[in-house]
Amino acid sequence: MPESAPKADTVHDAPPYDLNNPQVLLAWQRNHLANERTFLAWCRTGLALFGFSFVIERFDFFIRQIQNVPMFAGMAQKHFHTEAITLSTFAVGVLVMVVATWRFWYIRRCINKGAKTFSVTPDIIFTVAVVGIIIGLFSVFWHLIVQK
Repeated sequence: MPESAPKADTVHDAPPYDLNNPQVLLAWQRNHLANERTFLAWCRTGLALFGFSFVIERFDFFIRQIQNVPMFAGMAQKHFHTEAITLSTFAVGVLVMVVATWRFWYIRRCINKGAKTFSVTPDIIFTVAVVGIIIGLFSVFWHLIVQK
């Protein structure tokens, strides 16, 4: 009598849900598409911050050039150290894209495992980080404006 291959443990090897069921498959696809849309929205936000950092630098260049025009000779010669603001805005854009990528893969893994609930800890950490960055940027702006 030939030996049969060992049977797989049906409890641990079974997928968390039946993807052969069309309704389950559509729900699974909807969850992945929603996760991807969220990821792309965060990527657009990061790219917008990149672009905004270049706008800040170009505007500073414009202000420096216009201060040299004789018609604006009486204009206050202020320099707001926009290099720090530009670099911090660029760094926030990079941070947003890195965290968005991490969150995308985390949620994707949870969807594929069939987790019924997700941990809110990553979202809380991300929210606290964004609020901290906003407060930090505001304090840098405030310090640069009040210092002059």
